[in-house]
Amino acid sequence: MTDTIEGRHRLERQPKKVRTKKQKQRLATNIFLQIFAMFGIGLLIYPDGADWVNSLGHNSEISGYTRQIENTPPEERQRILDVAYNYNDQLEPGPLTDPYLSEAEDALVGSEVYKAYEEMLRVSGTDAIGTLNYPDVNIALPMYHGTSDEVISKGIGHLYGTSLPVGGPSTRAVVTAHSGLPHAKLFTELHDAQVGDIFWFSVLGEEHYYEVRELETVLPNETDSFQIIEGEDWVTLFTCTPVGVNSHRLLVHAQRIPGPEAGGEQVIDGDGIRAGFPWWLVIFIGGSALVALMLFMPARKKKKKATA
Repeated sequence: MTDTIEGRHRLERQPKKVRTKKQKQRLATNIFLQIFAMFGIGLLIYPDGADWVNSLGHNSEISGYTRQIENTPPEERQRILDVAYNYNDQLEPGPLTDPYLSEAEDALVGSEVYKAYEEMLRVSGTDAIGTLNYPDVNIALPMYHGTSDEVISKGIGHLYGTSLPVGGPSTRAVVTAHSGLPHAKLFTELHDAQVGDIFWFSVLGEEHYYEVRELETVLPNETDSFQIIEGEDWVTLFTCTPVGVNSHRLLVHAQRIPGPEAGGEQVIDGDGIRAGFPWWLVIFIGGSALVALMLFMPARKKKKKATA
């Protein structure tokens, strides 16, 4: 018992190891390198991480829109649709301008005519007026009135002055969204569109299917392709191209086709395209841990060679 107590006292009397100046400098350097490495990994995965977070927001907005439509009485939905059909019948498209260059729409915001437009297709509880699902290029986004920068940075904007996206003969709805934003893909993958692709708008519980007929690249403000074709139902999706350069516009023209037959396989609006597993977070944590292991793992002491 006495030996045990004496041994404990000897351990307590042993002086604590004090880091030398060189060791302190090395520790500080390693901490700086760890922070720098984490910052670098964060920059590399930021686009994927930000887009993942935005996808959750888009899915939530689509789900919220769907719930609001389900909670709207059928007769109220039909009334709103009839107003939209009447708007399209009376629409007299004038010269359309490129929203990425012109402030023409901004000048109209606040006018009585524009306020009336903003009430079209509106249901309480959501700012969305519909959704776009384009599975072939992994796009599922909510749609809003107008093409302000705020709108086309968070979803799809409907170009004021074109037909509302409710379908019908002698109509052409034109919608757009940004491409190449660091925090969200939006219409970036529209560049993968091909003739024959099928997508659909969902508006007030109705789904309108379209098949891509033509891809076109034009200069800004070349909007002749936005014109209505008498008796036909078309939509045009467009965005800036090439990504990051934005010197031209990519136009995806699609014509209305019959929807899936009753009883056939249908894709139901809901959460849209799933955000998927956050691999970017695994890369960040794993990469940071690996760097920490390399910087802070104690060095193994070399074994002394046994003397003869």
